Parts: sequence; structure tokens; C-alpha cells
Amino acid sequence: MSWDLTAARLAPRCGAKTRAGTPCAAAGMANGRCKMHGGKSTGPRTAEGIERIRAARMKHGMFSGEMRELRALIRELKAEQKVLREKA
Repeated sequence: MSWDLTAARLAPRCGAKTRAGTPCAAAGMANGRCKMHGGKSTGPRTAEGIERIRAARMKHGMFSGEMRELRALIRELKAEQKVLREKA
């Protein structure tokens, strides 16, 4: 099987400066840079996108505000229980 890579070879190059100081020879994307030099993500811009990212980052909720409040309440109840046991 013979692959025709002519189109890939003719793609515009990235051209970003490498650590060696030479221009990057990888094929550029639509923004003109390759996958390695494409720049940082600007993140979600809409409220819907931000909420989607927040939901995706939640793994188990162990450190969510609700769980922190619950643990604080449990600590308070345990302290009260200890005081009540000492009085009895």
C-alpha cells in the first residue's frame, strides 16, 4: 500500500521558535501553529459552558461546600455528645 503524503508535505508549517532556536517544522493548524505551539485554551465563554466544566470537574463531592458544612455539623454534634456523656 502506498500512501500519498503530498498534501501533508505541502501544508503550511508552524514556524514557532523551538528550544534549539530553529523554526518548528510541524504542520500548522487553522490558527497557524501546530498542536504543540497552538497556545493555551481561553476556556468556556458562556454561562452554560462554565457550568458544564464545573460539573465535569466534580468527581465525588468530598470537598464541596455542602459536605464541608455536613462535616462541621457532625463535629459539633460529637462535641455536644461528649459533653453530655461527661455530665451523666
